[in-house]
Amino acid sequence: SSALWRFHTRSIPIIATFLSSLPMSLRGFADGVVALHQGAQTIGGIFGIEIPVTEKHIRQYSKQILLYKCFGLGLLFMWACVLDSTLGCLLTLGTMTQGVALALLVRKVLSERSVAGVSRKMLALNIVATTFRSQSTLVFHGYLPYFGVGEVLFPLFDLCVAAIAVYLIVLTYRYRHTYNGESDSMWVFWIAPLALCVGYLTHANANGNRYTDWMWMSAVWVEAFSMLPQIWMSRAGCNFTGVTSHFVALVFVARLMSMIYWFESYTQLALHQYEWGVGLVSWFYPGYSVLAAHALQMMSMGDFMYFYLTSAASRGSILAMNGKLEL
Repeated sequence: SSALWRFHTRSIPIIATFLSSLPMSLRGFADGVVALHQGAQTIGGIFGIEIPVTEKHIRQYSKQILLYKCFGLGLLFMWACVLDSTLGCLLTLGTMTQGVALALLVRKVLSERSVAGVSRKMLALNIVATTFRSQSTLVFHGYLPYFGVGEVLFPLFDLCVAAIAVYLIVLTYRYRHTYNGESDSMWVFWIAPLALCVGYLTHANANGNRYTDWMWMSAVWVEAFSMLPQIWMSRAGCNFTGVTSHFVALVFVARLMSMIYWFESYTQLALHQYEWGVGLVSWFYPGYSVLAAHALQMMSMGDFMYFYLTSAASRGSILAMNGKLEL
């Protein structure tokens, strides 16, 4: 078909570029970035723009830069896969962004041999959310984005996010002597039961299967509270290093992408036929529940993002809530 031909003609050059870049050594990649930076400094000097990053910094953070490069290639691949819809890409792109955020944490933990500032309870809630959601997305397509190969990519990225979270939990036990258990003290055992109750009362019937519809909505509400333990650690006096701060900011961006998608698509979750246990009342849009969950998470992370942006503007560290936030 013409759509399939468009997919191949767009994706093959990008995939070839990605594969050709894999054999590049880390030192060669750092040299390339240094050369680009020197060129940017020359151009910036012409226009009176100062670029303060030094070659030493580039080589020091070359692995993080390589991770962002792979993420950028992933974005290009996502663009190549979008055939008729650009909005549907946001949901999968949000999951990719969350995966990159967790990968940054893994890189930070392995390089520093420390899990300071990482909430084990936050990771556990992310795993619970993926477990609930996968029972729907791996079997039915009612809540998957309708674009190209999005019905395959979204569940795949979602499982990758859960796998990285499991690995990070293992690392919190491996480096338990650096784990801030006294700061990661938020009581979270009420979240899953509450999410299951709200999910049962407000779930849609896009799958046509009550159990998987219930699990999907429950995952939305678990995810709405999933970052609270991480924010709680800052309020409890735990300091956030640069990578940990960037992790929370990337998760915020991922949730924002998801919120934009559902703000435009929540009417698709309208009930096809009213049944008891499917919506609080016959006129209730389950999409309202999805929007409320996303709005709750945006508000819970809003104060952190304020301090994060303030710290970025000052190019340093500031006292955020009860801890120290560094970029």
